[in-house]
Amino acid sequence: MHQRKRSSGSDRERYDLLVVGAGPAGCAAGIEAARAGLRVGVLDRATFPRAKTCGDAVSNRGAALVDALVGRPDALRTVPHAEVRAGAAVFPDGSRVVRRFDDAPGFIVPRLHLDDLLRRALEAAGAELRQGVAVRRLEREGDRVAGAIADGLHLRADVVVAADGPGSVAWAALGVPYRRGIHLGVAITAYHEGVDHHGAPDTNEHYFEPDLRGGYGWIFPAVDGLSNLGVYQRADRFAAHDATLPELLQRFVERHPERLGGSRPLGRARRWALPLMSRPWPPAGPGVLTCGDAAWSIDPLSGEGIFQALHTGRLAGRAAARALAHGGLDRLAARRYQLACAASLGPTSLGRLAIQEGMDHLVAHRWYRHPWIRRAIDRGYGSEAFEVSKRVS
Repeated sequence: MHQRKRSSGSDRERYDLLVVGAGPAGCAAGIEAARAGLRVGVLDRATFPRAKTCGDAVSNRGAALVDALVGRPDALRTVPHAEVRAGAAVFPDGSRVVRRFDDAPGFIVPRLHLDDLLRRALEAAGAELRQGVAVRRLEREGDRVAGAIADGLHLRADVVVAADGPGSVAWAALGVPYRRGIHLGVAITAYHEGVDHHGAPDTNEHYFEPDLRGGYGWIFPAVDGLSNLGVYQRADRFAAHDATLPELLQRFVERHPERLGGSRPLGRARRWALPLMSRPWPPAGPGVLTCGDAAWSIDPLSGEGIFQALHTGRLAGRAAARALAHGGLDRLAARRYQLACAASLGPTSLGRLAIQEGMDHLVAHRWYRHPWIRRAIDRGYGSEAFEVSKRVS
């Protein structure tokens, strides 16, 4: 194992690896690098435990990555959760296609608990977490990123990993524009109590409906009596109509009185942006890598991001350790990281973008009602083939 010399007290503001953001991607990067022997500093503007706007869904492959990072099996069962043993695609006429994964369930875990579980694993690995610290910008030295300017702090690092979500500080440092249209998703979510799951409390339901083209509405199993529900839509489709996200959410709730008529929201609905992997190259350059949402890694069909955050975070942590063992993160090392992300997530994510376009036509023209098309949907959605975006090495 490569072991770099620990810094002394006189240069305590210098790290081998500095991670911006302590969500799933940042924790994954920090844990991998700390386990490789690097001196790792992690900054987050929040104080843990903290809630995060999200659908809270962790796929079975995402759960396996959490186990590896935490260092114990069934790690998600140690925090408040709901098991997900089936997924259902629900069409406008109420018909459903169901796939089951009882032998490898997914989970619903509120981010308040998921992120704090990973935060504890990060600190147990030996990384130094500084909470309540907002990074203002990355600092350049010649053609490379060499540190960060934060609240009252001037931090230096051989490598910076940006895991700070949409609008990442790395984008400005690398001159990367904020992508919109087909490259971005938008979503709004709310917690409801009293949702009627109709005898299927372990099923994630995705509703494909005419006013949610390029997206869907969802109702997820309850955790401690609260069900996460919301709507997701690709930004170009969202911009094509004049409804706001709160209006789309309200319409969705009103269309499903059988599930939601007796429920009531707790707290306010929250909106957020989802940078989609419509282009497989995450922003990176000499001295800096991005992962998670900052790397535009979200699945364009499902809107899933936690698995992708964990996966790209692990790749970034390993890439940083490997580069520092061989002289530093130069342009070639950054390109190798981009290639690893593109090879493992890019082709299937682009394929799922095509599936999304197909779902638009199925719903808009009601083709899902044709028997032979329905058989194809049953075979595709109900099989493991639907999970291809998470078949990674």
